[in-house]
Amino acid sequence: MAINLIKGQRVEIGSGLTRLKVEMGWKVNPNANPAYDLDASTFLLGNNGQIEHEYDFVFYGSGNQTQALDDNGKPIFDKSGNPVMRPISLDRSVLGSIDDLGDDGDDTGEGNEEIEVDLTKTSAKVQEILFTASIYWSPSDANDPVNAPRMKYNFGQVRDAYIQIKNAINGEVICRYDLDEDFSTDKGVEFGRLYRRGSEWKFQAVGEAHKDGLEPICRKYASKFM
Repeated sequence: MAINLIKGQRVEIGSGLTRLKVEMGWKVNPNANPAYDLDASTFLLGNNGQIEHEYDFVFYGSGNQTQALDDNGKPIFDKSGNPVMRPISLDRSVLGSIDDLGDDGDDTGEGNEEIEVDLTKTSAKVQEILFTASIYWSPSDANDPVNAPRMKYNFGQVRDAYIQIKNAINGEVICRYDLDEDFSTDKGVEFGRLYRRGSEWKFQAVGEAHKDGLEPICRKYASKFM
């Protein structure tokens, strides 16, 4: 039975569970004009709470990619016949969501992103895997009459946000955290984290918000690359 978590709560990931799927979901206003986009990002952190390499930041703009495979291990191609790519961490333990690179730029209605984690591949230097989501925006939007309204969007327009950890082998949900906090002035949120305790892994529901989206999260966890 899945464990429902509250902010700050921790749960052990069983020692036999090494292949996980991390699902992050939410609902946005499908009638928003202009439409807006949420993206999931993952940080693989060392003892100092920082990423050690730029490819320890798994996100839509990553330069480290691998071809996406379906459940039968066959390569996935888009409608034009081009290979669908997924961002991947340096140690190849974390596969970012296909949506990280496959966005058409906007979410409409209900969205979710699924990140795959293989703990057997996680580098010994990695002590924590942090999962975040942010609303895309750019300072340049302020001078764009079409996109300027995007700057007003925040998690106040996002409903039913959640993160859940699943057994990648059988799809069983191990734990789930529904984010019911008030993030009405924030554009980025740390949803949850996997972290080591000795030879074991645990998951913590985090629920920490950042007003300006992805950039302050990067300053916090990837400062030497900023």
